Amino acid sequence: MVDKQVLKLVKLCEHWANHNESHKENFQKWSEIAKEMGLYSVADNLNKAIEMMDKCNDYLIAAKTHIDI
Repeated sequence: MVDKQVLKLVKLCEHWANHNESHKENFQKWSEIAKEMGLYSVADNLNKAIEMMDKCNDYLIAAKTHIDI
């Protein structure tokens, strides 16, 4: 039998990665808006945040794969 905490951790890693994707979509949208307004440094920082979000998701998925269920 698999421990409930372990199952919860797997589900949380999946949830967090999916949730991050929705944030990423908003970052992309607002990066484009910032560019249109001439706020290039804002757009650049939002794009960097997107890169970091991708890296975060890589770690969450990796964490999930290291859990034996």
